[in-house]
Amino acid sequence: METEAPIRVLHVEDDEEFSELTATYLARIEDRIVAETAADVDEGLDALAAAEFDCVVSDYDMPGRNGIEFLETVRADRPNLPFILFTGKGSEGVASSAISAGVTDYLQKGGGPDRFELLANRVVNAVERRRAEREADLWAKAIEASNEGIAIIDRDGRYTEMNEAYAALYGVEPAALIGEPWVTTVPEEEVERLKQEVIPTLTEEPWSDESIGRRVDDSVYPKLLSLAALNDGGHVCVIRDISDRKEREAELAEKAAKLDILFEQSPDLIDLHDADGRIVDVNRRLCDELGYSEEELVGKRVWDIDEAVDPEEAKRVWGEMDPGEMWELDGRYRRRDGSTLPVEVHVARVDLRGPEQFFVIARESADER
Repeated sequence: METEAPIRVLHVEDDEEFSELTATYLARIEDRIVAETAADVDEGLDALAAAEFDCVVSDYDMPGRNGIEFLETVRADRPNLPFILFTGKGSEGVASSAISAGVTDYLQKGGGPDRFELLANRVVNAVERRRAEREADLWAKAIEASNEGIAIIDRDGRYTEMNEAYAALYGVEPAALIGEPWVTTVPEEEVERLKQEVIPTLTEEPWSDESIGRRVDDSVYPKLLSLAALNDGGHVCVIRDISDRKEREAELAEKAAKLDILFEQSPDLIDLHDADGRIVDVNRRLCDELGYSEEELVGKRVWDIDEAVDPEEAKRVWGEMDPGEMWELDGRYRRRDGSTLPVEVHVARVDLRGPEQFFVIARESADER
């Protein structure tokens, strides 16, 4: 079980005996409270300047400046720091001035140990409320600063909150979507899929997959959609526009298709191998020229068919090549029957069929034709 964070209290009180009594009771009633004392406003301000406190408890009637003046000074730099006026001087005037100055709570001394218990409760409540507010504020700022679109959808399927990034993906401001059903931002066929296959299955584990969004102008875009269920029946929705990624995938697919055509129909001898020199694909022309079947060539090392290749030198060169970079060399392919074929070899590193693969095009050397 996690230990709750301690509560650091600065108690400003000119009566040393009462200050010690207060600290003793607060620690006894709530073991999270750690109280530090100051005898007057100046000493209290010095303490605040030197350390962080979760709450200030201050007397009103003290030498020099009183508790209201202390409160006003604190509020100038710390507008949200919990500040409780714990005073023996109770009057409507003091209470009114304290409220006007931004006091968190006002409590009169006296009444025995019960009064200290009440003070401890007020301190804990004020600090926990402030911590919750600060955490909520940090989350709100983090969500708003996020590049991903984030929205809250209630159990009725309507947007209740969202950041600017979410609304921008649909071409509107958040106010235009708050209160609207989420189905207005999704194409009809995708609505049915999400309603039938996804939302009913949401549990504590988030769900994530590619989906489609629909903007206010009825244009659609691909998105990565993540959903997480909330205890009230609603869910958190996080989206990211993946149009650029989809375009890159389409470009790569087009290049791969062209490569496949080149691979199979080229009159050149072509193979594809990995960074270890293991052949992973060959074209028909290479098989016919060397007298091997595709199954026999796939799995062989480059130097098994090109006796001019030095394995260590080849691996060194491959390791230094960038995608698209070409390496030209003279090779000598050995056929099944033992004869050899001098070839001009062109090797290019490609990333179309996986990382660090090398596309090899070889043709008979001009001198041998």
